[in-house]
Amino acid sequence: MGNLIFIRRLCFVGLVTMLVGCTYYENDPIKIPTPDVPDPTSTLEAKFVTTPPSKITSNYWKTADFLPISAQNQTTGQVPAEDGLFNMNGTFEGIHLFNLGDDPDILLKAAYTSDSLYILINWKDTLYNASQANWLYNGPTDPNKAGSTVGWTSQRSDDNLTLSFDMGSGKSDLWNWSLALSEPLGYAIDMIDNGTGAIADAGNKTYVRNALSDNRGGPQYDWDGVQQELTRKPGGRTILDPGYYLLNKKNFTGSPADGDIYFQAECAPCHGVTGDGNGFSNPVYVALNLPGQFNRLTRAALDNFASDHAQHEGSTHYPDTEIDRENLFARLRGFSGIPGYYLQNPTGSNSDIRAVSNVQLAKIDKFNKAGYSVLLVRALNTVNADDIVFDPAQMSYTFSLLLGDNDTLNKIGAFNQQLTFKPNN
Repeated sequence: MGNLIFIRRLCFVGLVTMLVGCTYYENDPIKIPTPDVPDPTSTLEAKFVTTPPSKITSNYWKTADFLPISAQNQTTGQVPAEDGLFNMNGTFEGIHLFNLGDDPDILLKAAYTSDSLYILINWKDTLYNASQANWLYNGPTDPNKAGSTVGWTSQRSDDNLTLSFDMGSGKSDLWNWSLALSEPLGYAIDMIDNGTGAIADAGNKTYVRNALSDNRGGPQYDWDGVQQELTRKPGGRTILDPGYYLLNKKNFTGSPADGDIYFQAECAPCHGVTGDGNGFSNPVYVALNLPGQFNRLTRAALDNFASDHAQHEGSTHYPDTEIDRENLFARLRGFSGIPGYYLQNPTGSNSDIRAVSNVQLAKIDKFNKAGYSVLLVRALNTVNADDIVFDPAQMSYTFSLLLGDNDTLNKIGAFNQQLTFKPNN
């Protein structure tokens, strides 16, 4: 019996010893590792990595230190000088209109490998703006710019950013990311400012103006109805929303002027004179002037929907003839805004800066709940004369950051920031 009690006591003591051995004491030489928490820094610190952080979800970005930017107004009160451009100035009055007045919480992170630089920019912007000089027919007037908006005009701007690196001798290397014009293809627009204004680097840009003539001439192309797919590097396979992006195109047909005559007689009583859903026979009806709405419909899809009484109670007002249907379709696309540019793969020095973001390009929704995360990737040395050369041994480079919220001209951001290359130890 005594031996049994001794054995039980020995087991108990052993158990206690095991538990105590797993407990951390202040003087214990074995330290429990603490998680690596990102810290704010006074410069944008690029650390050397052997594994390229080529995705915004790469592990490196989760623990990398960050440069917070206290954004200030950089440009305000500007409107386009060219005729036919309207309502392109979402932040005309400055920072209190950016992100609906809330703090954009701008954070930058960086890394470099033996051959490339990686910069991740995060900021808050509550609403997506993915249009750039889109074609509207009889569109809204501009509160900040006089001029008639009857017929075709070019309206709306996108969300965008610019990194400007000082090259010395009055030159700047500009990296322009545009939700409308470059992100769909997985690039940033590469430009140089020699002190007399920004010009594109050599080679084809990611975008071409979709215009018959000037900013009032109307679109040359619209979507051909084929799903718009491409493979980006980095980023992988992507589908582009035809509501905002034009990659697969065909000649624009139909007369929006004749289509408007038909619309006002047959459709406006329910849908409103401007397509806003405020008709006099039905004051709260379906709005037709939502951005991108009718660019996502093919003619066949519209014909099937609008002529089916089970889906469309106004089916008896839908045209019977092909010419009236074609003209009405042209008018409806003029309500939504046909993309002002079509996309193409860049070439030469204009293809130097790769980009990937957290935007789901297959369907651009109105609300941007997560904010933007944009990763820009470029070779340290592109061997192009219009690009800055980054030498990590030089340690520091001066840059500025500018952000646009539904605005091409008016910007917030910060000048004279420092990019610092940390030594490769």
